[in-house]
Amino acid sequence: MKKPTTIKDIAEKLHISIATVSRALRNSSEIKKETKEAVLAMAKSMDYHPNLLASSLSSKKTKIIGVVVPTINRYFWSNSISGIENMAYQEGYKVMIFQSGESYKKEVEIVETLANSKVDGIIISFSKETWTFDHVQHVIDREVPVVLYERACANLGTSKIKTDDENGAFTLTNHLIERGRKNIAYIGGPLALGVCQDRLKGYQKALIAAGLQVTQHLIITLEDFTFDLAGDALQQLWANADKPDGLVCFADILAIGAMHASHQLGIQVPQQLSIAGFGNDETSRFISPAITTMAQPSFEMGEMAARVLLEEIACSGEAHKKRHEVIKSRLIVREST
Repeated sequence: MKKPTTIKDIAEKLHISIATVSRALRNSSEIKKETKEAVLAMAKSMDYHPNLLASSLSSKKTKIIGVVVPTINRYFWSNSISGIENMAYQEGYKVMIFQSGESYKKEVEIVETLANSKVDGIIISFSKETWTFDHVQHVIDREVPVVLYERACANLGTSKIKTDDENGAFTLTNHLIERGRKNIAYIGGPLALGVCQDRLKGYQKALIAAGLQVTQHLIITLEDFTFDLAGDALQQLWANADKPDGLVCFADILAIGAMHASHQLGIQVPQQLSIAGFGNDETSRFISPAITTMAQPSFEMGEMAARVLLEEIACSGEAHKKRHEVIKSRLIVREST
């Protein structure tokens, strides 16, 4: 078996010191451009691969961050992960990605695995089942930087990156009111999640501000974010004598499910019922009629979360002010309203 090439081998070939080779491979500003190029060329020709374990032991950094999201098969989460990975890669970090599947038990196991793997930091968005946060507090107590993403908890002393969900839902509901809708229903997610509470509040505040009544039988909260549950919810709403003329959905996936059910029920959209979603998923503009929605800059939010985490990693052991970033969403008006 061929013996792995070391930086000592490269140094001997180029007749320079081991320290110079090491600094050149780290792209140190102290090393001349010509020397760096020579070292990199020799390293490539000799099939040199750095010893990442030794590097992490000497620097006490693994150059790896962990990311925990509820699921990776939704546009917001996959696009967020893309932004996180993009920023991390630019800074020389790798990303370990996990999905909790909306399970608290699995989320706890993942966080413990990441902490025991000695990752340099963690970005996490909680599952719908997460009511207690001891598993994250334990990580914070071990001085591992943590950033909460979108689904946050006010009681944890960490940086937080989230959408301005309440104002976004207010804007979306107000758009339907401006379209002349007066009997507006709402299909939301589990109220255990703060993001679900905030969007429901925004919907209710918009109705109250316009002098419209908040009617409880027009509000349905679901236990999961699926097409089928949203379709069932619309059928329930339409079975009432007091039928809605507008519908605000917590997420585009729910709006699409409601749209599919409206076709089955023979409801004309938007003539009889205006439907609006939240998130600007790719699919929301390709169905007919295309869905009015609130666009979340998920890629940029992911980049911001990674940037904030990497800043905290760089300041490890020093006092560092936690950041609370609330990102505005943008109304996109399409044919469904």
